[in-house]
Amino acid sequence: MTGTLGTAGPDAGAGSGAATLTGMVLEGLARDPGRVAIRYGERALTAQECLDDVYRTARALLAVGLGPGDGVTVLSGNRPEAVLVRLAANQIGCRVAMLYTDRPVADQVAMAEEAQTAALVFDPDRFGAAAGRIAGALPGAVLLALGPTPLGEDLLGLAAPLSPAPLAPGYRPGDVMAVRFTGGSTGRPKGVLRHFARPPRPPLVAASAFLLCTALCHGGGTTADLALAAGGSVVLQDGFAAGAVLAAVERYRVSRAYLPPHLLYQVLDHPGLGRTDLGSLRRVTYTGCLPSPERLAEATRRIGRVLHQTYSLTECGPVTRLTPDEHLAPGLLTTAGRPFPDTEVRILDEEDRPLPPGRTGEICARTPTAMSGYWRNPELTARVLRNGWLHTGDLGFLDAAGYLTVTGRREAMAVVDAHNVFPRDVEQPLLAHPRVRQAVMFSTTGRDRLERVHAAVTTEPGATVTAAELHRWVLERSGPLCDPSTILVLPGIPLSETGKPDLAALRAQVGGAATAGDKP
Repeated sequence: MTGTLGTAGPDAGAGSGAATLTGMVLEGLARDPGRVAIRYGERALTAQECLDDVYRTARALLAVGLGPGDGVTVLSGNRPEAVLVRLAANQIGCRVAMLYTDRPVADQVAMAEEAQTAALVFDPDRFGAAAGRIAGALPGAVLLALGPTPLGEDLLGLAAPLSPAPLAPGYRPGDVMAVRFTGGSTGRPKGVLRHFARPPRPPLVAASAFLLCTALCHGGGTTADLALAAGGSVVLQDGFAAGAVLAAVERYRVSRAYLPPHLLYQVLDHPGLGRTDLGSLRRVTYTGCLPSPERLAEATRRIGRVLHQTYSLTECGPVTRLTPDEHLAPGLLTTAGRPFPDTEVRILDEEDRPLPPGRTGEICARTPTAMSGYWRNPELTARVLRNGWLHTGDLGFLDAAGYLTVTGRREAMAVVDAHNVFPRDVEQPLLAHPRVRQAVMFSTTGRDRLERVHAAVTTEPGATVTAAELHRWVLERSGPLCDPSTILVLPGIPLSETGKPDLAALRAQVGGAATAGDKP
């Protein structure tokens, strides 16, 4: 539907006056319009240039017939235009879905269909072929390119001559702002509803320079928005390279960065680390998978007291945190910290009964940023949101001091010889080996429907260690229950765009035949 929006401030007419993420970002840009807000390669966009582009793009979207309640789907890497088109679409009341760029085109088509796409915005240089496939499955969608292309209209060209004057928002706080797809390792991603209204958490950090080298469509994208809202800047990198991260931190005095464990390890292993001035760093956040306590201790020694772990989910945002000071206590490095002050965590058994400290069960959270539900999936919503609690599907336990230890996904648990085997049971003994850097447990089910547990590891650069050695190591220290059927020694763990281990790819490497990593 098409609407005509008036000229006003960022949140004028928003209804109840509730804070909205879109309004917060636009207000943050307007507070200091002369500052550099976004850096991308050698490009530097001031906050005023960003505002002008947002309002021009919003008018271009209105001109092609889009308006409140329409779905705008974006297929692009981490370029400034992707940040700004999100804001422009939201400002006129459209909901935005961002597609994973590393998924097969068939999955991208399915997500675009699920998001009820009215307009597909895409980068023609990188994703023109994929956009063509998606367009074939969505004949009614408007095609808008971030640059000239024979496929669709050039959105940037349409926007360039239009007015940069502010537009009043076309949304109400309770409207759907975004459909955020989860990056789960099993099945097709699920769409999580995000509304425009936003609780004031986590607190904004004024004037921070945030480095984003992971996908804009995930949690780092929200952190980038919050940095702009607080009057800071965002350094965008379209993909990760350890040397480029180090160079950007030093050159642009980066104060905050998001580096999942596998990327943090690559920074630690880069030969330029010791020659780089990292004095500007104040926080390096990591989340996503079980980290190595030894490597976390190394990071604190070499980078400084800056590590900040969160246990977070697309469905609810941050749940717990382990602060930089807590990283100085070796006994806490196997935990995910304690809940945020406004968040409650319970560990429940299969009958939804609370478990005492030390007992493993499902992690459930009650937090102000929990989703209202899954997009177009009331049945799954009802299973996950029960009695005000979000059932995460993750397993873990709380200790007597309230620290949470995450042991893995419920789906990742295997039943071997009538025993429950959790990822932590297999991964922790392997991570204790002096030459092992990463360890991931996964399971397969044979024709007899019996489960087998496997593991994949990476080693220190130049180290040689065999699967047979690792089997002996685990058996001697942790016993047969923790010894996986197969240990794959790999140059790198295959990962999805979200930084999570690609369990399907690992299962394919094991296959149905015996491998050199099988138990002797």
